[in-house]
Amino acid sequence: MLLLAVLCAGWIALGGGAGGCTRGPAFIPPEQRKVIDRAVVDYPGGARLVEVVRHLTGAADFEEDADGNWIIAESGSGGYEPRIFGFRPDGTYFSVYPAGRSLRTPNVAPFNLVKTGFRLYGPIGGILLDNGKIYVTHRDADGNGVVTAFTYDGQHETVVGGLPAQGDHGMSDIALNPTTGQLWFGVGSATNAGVVGVDNWLWAKHYQEFSDRSFVDLKLNGFQFKSKNPDAGLFGGPDVAVTAPYQPFNVSTQTRIRRSELPTAAIYSADPTGGALRVVAHGIRAPRGLTFSRFANAYMTVGGMELRGPRPIKDDPDALLIVRPGTWYGFPDFSTDLTPITDRRFQLAGDMLKLLIRSGYDEISYLVDRNASNQGQGLIEPARAALLQATFPPLAGAGKFDFVPDIGPLAPLVGNAIVPLAGDQSPFATSGRKLVDRVGFKVVRVDPTTREVSDFIRNTKVKPASLLPAGEGLIERPVAAKFGRDGALYIVDFGRLDRRPDGREKVRAHTGRILKLEPLLQQAATQPTTNHVPEATPASAPLPDATAPPTSR
Repeated sequence: MLLLAVLCAGWIALGGGAGGCTRGPAFIPPEQRKVIDRAVVDYPGGARLVEVVRHLTGAADFEEDADGNWIIAESGSGGYEPRIFGFRPDGTYFSVYPAGRSLRTPNVAPFNLVKTGFRLYGPIGGILLDNGKIYVTHRDADGNGVVTAFTYDGQHETVVGGLPAQGDHGMSDIALNPTTGQLWFGVGSATNAGVVGVDNWLWAKHYQEFSDRSFVDLKLNGFQFKSKNPDAGLFGGPDVAVTAPYQPFNVSTQTRIRRSELPTAAIYSADPTGGALRVVAHGIRAPRGLTFSRFANAYMTVGGMELRGPRPIKDDPDALLIVRPGTWYGFPDFSTDLTPITDRRFQLAGDMLKLLIRSGYDEISYLVDRNASNQGQGLIEPARAALLQATFPPLAGAGKFDFVPDIGPLAPLVGNAIVPLAGDQSPFATSGRKLVDRVGFKVVRVDPTTREVSDFIRNTKVKPASLLPAGEGLIERPVAAKFGRDGALYIVDFGRLDRRPDGREKVRAHTGRILKLEPLLQQAATQPTTNHVPEATPASAPLPDATAPPTSR
């Protein structure tokens, strides 16, 4: 078995592809793709849904370049190694990362045969193709956020490093501003709701000085939250840890927080070659998807606060928001749909109230004195009517999304947003409480004129495939929806992920896939030869220019 795994790794490392290797990604040739039965998965009429890539582990993102090459990212979640690789139009495989660094059985620990040089750490936030480069958001060995630019042959250079991504929510998707040519990307909050607690222990025990950071000076309202102290003992701390907002675990000495040039919970921009790093917007809990519309407006999907930690919040929805430079989006004192967190719908009652009482309080209150913050200038309440584009159910897992182009099978819906909902992460996100119904696990459509959200692609039995009998579901955790050059829609399904009560991720290897929504009648077309992929594909006639969208997103 070990010999087979090693041979498999070597075959992929040499560019032989993974179609015949059960331990690696498998490209499905067009003639072998089977239309998915609508009895299993419901999807729009006038198109067909097919599986095009399978056997992915922690699938994270997808992009198609102008030559028809597919670039795919595996996240590196659950202890597996992140990977960036591609398939040419003829189905042959090439590796971008790792490239010449290691010979390792694909996603099978602990067989690390050789390790040298540059190493990328997950989870990968997203990828972007532009001007022959692959931009990737990820973490480094110290948990800091990084943007790295790769060439197709695996060469790399750091664009941005040292971002504060050591907490709960790391790097977001990455997008290219079509007006300025700058890269936009996000860094999530360190905590669930502004206070480091035992729910953050997986990282807090390693990064003991880390906590949320604000882009403006803050005056706090003086709340201090009690938690069980995992470090308690003869040579540790007290049994009860007392932690204040924007301070490390078991620290509560500050009532004024000084601004940070590199805040958490923010959208950043930078030049593609590095430099000119700046904060675009802040107070954004968990930015995930980020893209520009055809009118060059930036939009983001953001995950809401959860029922966990020293400041548990219930019923905070996920949201689709427009990004306005210079705006504070309210975290941690406003919900993701920009409602004051003191609103009645977020207050705990009954058995849930015990979660908050153990922290020393009986209601959810503002952590920040807005009027006295920002050097006395105050913080302006987010303009909900102008910024909010759509809301999704709490815990839905809104991810990397895209806007329908004016070509392809969905052209009549041009301008609509197609948003994947990866699904809840209970019991971690619910403090061990079992949900009555699981949330998400589907793809939805947002109408920009009405802001109405409707189901778009889902299992007909409305549950993740892992909770259905074999053959009665296919969709598990869709994390990205991206359009290709011909207007076809690609859905990246992460695969099976279970979140343990302590927050640890259990990722089921080889359960991820990529689905394609394409016209009912696929016109046979050959693809052009590429110049920047290491091994050239067979030469053939290019597609007409009229069918090819711009090379960058």
